[in-house]
Amino acid sequence: MTLKIVQRPAQTVVGLQIRTQPMSPEIPSLWPKFVARIDEIADPAEPRVSYGVMHHDSGTLDYAAAVSVASTDKIPAGMTAIALPAGTYAEFSYPISSLGKGFGEIHNQLLPASKYRQGPGAFFERYDEKFDPRNPQSAVAIFIPIVPKA
Repeated sequence: MTLKIVQRPAQTVVGLQIRTQPMSPEIPSLWPKFVARIDEIADPAEPRVSYGVMHHDSGTLDYAAAVSVASTDKIPAGMTAIALPAGTYAEFSYPISSLGKGFGEIHNQLLPASKYRQGPGAFFERYDEKFDPRNPQSAVAIFIPIVPKA
């Protein structure tokens, strides 16, 4: 796997968020709850695309299953809006069945061997319109905000 550097525009996502630990079984169990409520979200910006948004804070992980929206005028009860800033991101792609291994490779090998380090803010998984959760080889894009190493 190589490090692909991309510029991402700012976007806002809306979805269900939990506070948990990395690799927790709570994360995959959140998705069916979110999918059952996805039609409540107004103004989706990308039909059939969803996001898994993560932010580490004090040893815990905030994880949201979400969709990108054009407007946050109507956020459904129990859901939250998260702003993903424009910026430079490292992009990776892994099969859904290898996400845990992929995150380990990114954080333990690929980023440390590069000219970059993880920048501030959330990182996220992007499940595009071709993604099939029933297929363990279905690809997931991972975007991590990066800054040059000092």
